[in-house]
Amino acid sequence: MTNSEKLMVMRAHFAALGISPITGAPRIWRVLWFFGVPVPPLVFLRFATVFVVTGGFFAALWGLLMWLAFWVHRGESLWVVAGLPIVAGALFGFVNAKRARNIARTYSLPLWADYKGPQQL
Repeated sequence: MTNSEKLMVMRAHFAALGISPITGAPRIWRVLWFFGVPVPPLVFLRFATVFVVTGGFFAALWGLLMWLAFWVHRGESLWVVAGLPIVAGALFGFVNAKRARNIARTYSLPLWADYKGPQQL
């Protein structure tokens, strides 16, 4: 089964389970899929992977935005410029990873490599 076929099966499966399409496929994931990048949905990834990917992305984006909007003008220390985004990213990553794994556990969803659709669960 190709990645796009798997995604179609997953969408139908999630609709049948009542899982929101946003939960199964956040906006950034849908953009990546549109461009053909075969990234697995968050709920099919391991806790550590979700933690690092979402936390790292958030820390980098939020840190850059905060630096451009506020910190560059104030001359903040490196501890503030690097430390706050890392802490915020870690919290964001932890919450996302915990949520994704709770959904996967609730609906007995396997890892993406093992996912065959609802008939195999």
